[in-house]
Amino acid sequence: MRKPDLYVVARFLDVLWWSRAGMKKTPLQMSVRLNYPTFIKYLEWLQKHGLVKVVVDDDGNDKIALSDKGREAHRRLVEWIKETMKDLKL
Repeated sequence: MRKPDLYVVARFLDVLWWSRAGMKKTPLQMSVRLNYPTFIKYLEWLQKHGLVKVVVDDDGNDKIALSDKGREAHRRLVEWIKETMKDLKL
């Protein structure tokens, strides 16, 4: 993937931040609202850049979770949004 859509990356970060234990691929795909081939491209890009990792739960299922770098990226994104939007009434 040459140039990811940052809104899509932000959706991944936010969905995974709220799901602290990680998510299986299908529920994650549905949550970020992407078709499967596009979802896989973004997932590979996020893994390549160290923002997500694969963890194995107690039942032996693979789940996608934020890495430390991904949690930091989410924190910075939320901080930037709050700073940028502080004067807007939503």
